[in-house]
Amino acid sequence: MMTSNKEGNAFPSLQPPAAFSATPSPRGSAPKTPPQFPLLIGTSGYDYPEWKGVFYPQDLKRKDFLSYYASQFNALELNNTFYNMPTSGRLLSFYERSGGLLQFSIKANRQLTHEIPRNWQAAATDFHAAIAPLAEKASLCAVLFQFPQSFHYTDENRIYLAKLISLFQGLPLVIEFRHIEWIKESVLTGLEQRNASLCFCDMPQLKALPNMVVTTNSTSRITPFIGPIAYIRLHGRNADAWYANPETDISQNGSSRYTYDYSDSELAEFVPVIQNAILTGKKPVVFFNNHPNGSGARNAGKLKELLQ
Repeated sequence: MMTSNKEGNAFPSLQPPAAFSATPSPRGSAPKTPPQFPLLIGTSGYDYPEWKGVFYPQDLKRKDFLSYYASQFNALELNNTFYNMPTSGRLLSFYERSGGLLQFSIKANRQLTHEIPRNWQAAATDFHAAIAPLAEKASLCAVLFQFPQSFHYTDENRIYLAKLISLFQGLPLVIEFRHIEWIKESVLTGLEQRNASLCFCDMPQLKALPNMVVTTNSTSRITPFIGPIAYIRLHGRNADAWYANPETDISQNGSSRYTYDYSDSELAEFVPVIQNAILTGKKPVVFFNNHPNGSGARNAGKLKELLQ
């Protein structure tokens, strides 16, 4: 693993799994062309009544939101699973109500990322059992573990993360960090060795938030897509409201943090990024989390148009 004496190993020592074994090509043979995967694009959540008249037809019944959504996008990030531990039956209902047309990214329950109990393994077992049927139906594009800014780069947290990833091996894992301490070479290498992907977040450029630039000694470079999935979450760039007091925040859905509408020129910035990810054999998955006012749905539709 790539480490330094100052930062230590990002994870406990572990040899790369067999899937990452470097098997040299026969001398003189041409390099293989990486596979190209179709773009998966959608929003973080879909059940927003305020989207009526913006994304959903004004007269559409709420029970029909999901089937309509599935007619417009091919992927959905479910984040209600963060607040309530899902069950396999509940998740299968999303599959059935969408007619099997959607690929799902399931956000991990808060007991695994934000409110970690002593017996977190029990929560991990329950969560794994819930998402397994979607994986069996080949409708699980990602399992998202989004850690809060308070989850710092410490020995205890590094060990926990390594154990957590090991319990979900074989599933399409995506890790989202909200603290810049984690964006370093040793962490990237640790994720790559475990076949876990790093979430590329677009959000305000504030002091402690990852800016997707990794620094090694005196050099800096844009963080590459780590792992097999090029997972992009667009949270918006509302710096003034990012740390808004939830008790005084009266915006739609309880958070002005995500109130942001990307301009066409801002969306165009992501076109070459996504195209390059496809060309290099990554699975491109893009979700808009700027849900207030229907901005996420509008922006996702525009980006899909720009990429056609």
